[in-house]
Amino acid sequence: VGLGDNNAGYCKREARDEGKENIRKAVGAACRVLQANKMDRIYVDSFGDPESAAEAAALALWANQQLRGSSKRPIKVPDIVMYGDCDWKKWRIGLEKAEAQNFARALTEAPSNLMTPRKFAYSVVQSLCKTSVNVTLRGENWLKEHNMNAFLCNTKGSPQPPFLLEIDYSGCDPAIPPIILIGKGMTFNSGGLCIKTCEEMKYMRGDMAGAAVVVATFKAVANLGLPINLRGLIPLGENMPGGTASRPRDIIKSTSGKTVLVAKQDFDGNLLLSDTLCYAQQFRPKYIVSLTTMSKEIQTSFDLAASGIFTSNEKLWQLLKTAAVHSGDRLWKLPLWEVFEREIKDLTSADLSNHTKFSRGKPCSNSKFLNQFICKPNWAHIDIMGTMHEDGKTLYLRKGMSGRPTRTIIEFLGQIAYPPLDLIKQQKYDESD
Repeated sequence: VGLGDNNAGYCKREARDEGKENIRKAVGAACRVLQANKMDRIYVDSFGDPESAAEAAALALWANQQLRGSSKRPIKVPDIVMYGDCDWKKWRIGLEKAEAQNFARALTEAPSNLMTPRKFAYSVVQSLCKTSVNVTLRGENWLKEHNMNAFLCNTKGSPQPPFLLEIDYSGCDPAIPPIILIGKGMTFNSGGLCIKTCEEMKYMRGDMAGAAVVVATFKAVANLGLPINLRGLIPLGENMPGGTASRPRDIIKSTSGKTVLVAKQDFDGNLLLSDTLCYAQQFRPKYIVSLTTMSKEIQTSFDLAASGIFTSNEKLWQLLKTAAVHSGDRLWKLPLWEVFEREIKDLTSADLSNHTKFSRGKPCSNSKFLNQFICKPNWAHIDIMGTMHEDGKTLYLRKGMSGRPTRTIIEFLGQIAYPPLDLIKQQKYDESD
């Protein structure tokens, strides 16, 4: 493994910075070899980019062994030390991003019996209580009072109570509109009465990957002290086939007032997020970014290469695209055309359906369903179904839950907090218009 072409940089065809990615691959592979040889400490050179080198080292050395006794852990995690005289600030940023992604990996790897909605909320409070982040937990009675029936519809079959977790970080003037991150927090998805097979449920402990990414992002933002206002909304629950579970063809009234035909209980993500998106509007956000594991067709299309993104806001897309180029964790834009709206609106019994009439175009139709609950075109939806689980082919990530796209979201927020000069000029130009 080498650093590749000395002139490697942004590659339009690959939609990422190949120079940064080459550093991650080389550092990750080298650290794994040294770790296999039981090294206590690894000195890492910057290779001209301390941030990428730090990211790769911390990501490559992490292993899912938190449930094993400290004396029985088979993989020793050595200390990482910056070698030479390089930019310490960039090195620290790289470590914070990697540690945040590792935290998301740890949350997602936890078995569902140990990561129920209540225990997830407790883990969030424990991890964020020492930072400048406020956490509020909304219970089932609060959800009923606010008519979040689509949310509650998904969780009725489980004895585990649902929650809405609110996380608030104020890093600048309170009058500045916040950015809202929404992460799907289905701690286990059996499919409800439309039950999945055992093979389909294999990784469904990771159906809360979006929530894990949001929590990890807040941890990094607080540690880095970014001067932005940020709010996180995480709907937590389990989708189980209990005696009180919602049935196919049930019709429920969402908090927006729109009625929804529950065509298939297995498609829980759009129901869970619809009420949360409505609730998010009251904060008058600058942008809303939602993250879910929703469509297996995304996995079939992109596998681990990229997450799918849906948005009609070009500025928001360019910010997220630039962040993905720098992080190497790519996003690929998919359409929100009106043609997909027919798939979820052409009904006589209800305003909307949570499932398409036909098998084609499901990711786009599901995202178009969520778009019905947005008041302004300031929303982006990221489907991380394909990137949720790593198969071990990435040199700086072990096989298991990936924690992606945590670093991309942190980079996106960093760009908003400290916009590049060309972005500032563009904003001034837009304001003058």
